[in-house]
Parts: sequence; structure tokens; C-alpha cells
Amino acid sequence: MARRGVRTRSAEAYRQLKAKLRQGELDPGQRLTEASVGSMLGMGRAPVREAMLRLESEGLLKGRGAYGGKYVRYIEDENPEDVLHHYELREMIEGLAARLAAKNMTGWQIDELRSLAERTSDAARGGDPGGLAEAASGFHRYLVANCGNPLVGEVWQAHSLTPLSVRSAELNRRMWDCEPDGVDPEALLGRIVDAIAAHDPDESEQAARLGIRRVTEAIRRGLRAERQGG
Repeated sequence: MARRGVRTRSAEAYRQLKAKLRQGELDPGQRLTEASVGSMLGMGRAPVREAMLRLESEGLLKGRGAYGGKYVRYIEDENPEDVLHHYELREMIEGLAARLAAKNMTGWQIDELRSLAERTSDAARGGDPGGLAEAASGFHRYLVANCGNPLVGEVWQAHSLTPLSVRSAELNRRMWDCEPDGVDPEALLGRIVDAIAAHDPDESEQAARLGIRRVTEAIRRGLRAERQGG
């Protein structure tokens, strides 16, 4: 019973801290400790610790130094080359995950993946950047975790390949407004799911890689525009 209470408080700590990160309320590079976050949220260290570890696994916080300190991480404040390397690796890993998913995913897993894709599209159409980022991240995590090869997920976790947090609403808009080859970005996730459901590995991989490549190109242009003052 006590453990269930910790999980509930941890989920709430995760929700509140993630909202602060998504809304840009924390300074880039700001050092966060269990004590400082606990004071900020009015919670104890145990649920805060679990929430911070979860956010670190999603790439929103970055561990650095001794004593378990975490640092706020936004895409705009990362080295542009590091960001591009991150997304280049994501393109390879996610393409492989989609190819494997076309061979291994069960019907109910495909239904869940489609639900996540629809949730992402709803958030995009509703103009909800925070909801969009969370839904898209959930789609990618589910795809990798359920592709049928656990080593793919291990690589994903080891390199924190979840989408990086975007502080700038303008950069977020650029990332989702980019349409390579006339492809509607909202339709890309649905295209991935359709290919997986059709058990077509080649199309699944191509669609997944196109989705990441679209974001990569948008990031490249967006970061260039940010350095030039918009």
C-alpha cells in the first residue's frame, strides 16, 4: 500500500516537472537536485527521485557530475552538431524498429500504436505543443519497445533517443510545419502504422526514416534561424 502511494506521488511529480520543462519555466542548464525539486513541488525525495530518473530517460534532463544532480536540457541549448548526431542515430534506430515491427507486432500492439498516432495528430490539430510533444514521444517509445528486438530498446535507452524538449514555440512550429516531398507531417505516423499493419518491412522502414529526417531537416533550419536571430 505504501509503495502504491509512492508511485502515485511519483506520477504527479513527473507530470508537474515535465509541464515546467515543456513550458520553458526552468532555465537551460539549471541544476536540479532531489531537494530543490522536492521544495519546488512540495513533495518528498522518493517520488521526486523516480520522476527525475524517468525524465532523464526521456532526454528532458541530463545527469552530470556528482551527487545525482540533473540539468535542464532543451534542444536550442545543445550543440547543433550533437543534436544532428542524435537525430541521425534516431533515424537509423527507428527505421530498424519499424522494419522489425512489421514482422513482429501483434494486432493489439498495432491498435495501440495507431491510437498513439491519432493522439499525436489530435494534439497537432488542436495547437497543443505540450500535448503534441508528449504524444509523439509516447508513439516513438512504444514503437521501439515493441518492435520484437529488446536490443533496439537498449540502444534507445543508452543514448536517450527520445525526442528532445523544445523550449521555443517557433522552433516547435517549424519542426511540425516541414513537409518534405509533399508529405503531411501529421499523416506520417499513420503511414508508419499502416505499413506495419500491412506487414511491409520496406515501407515501414522508409516511412519511419522519413519522419525522423523531416524533423532533422527542420531542426537544422530552425537552429540556423535561432542563431541568426529568427
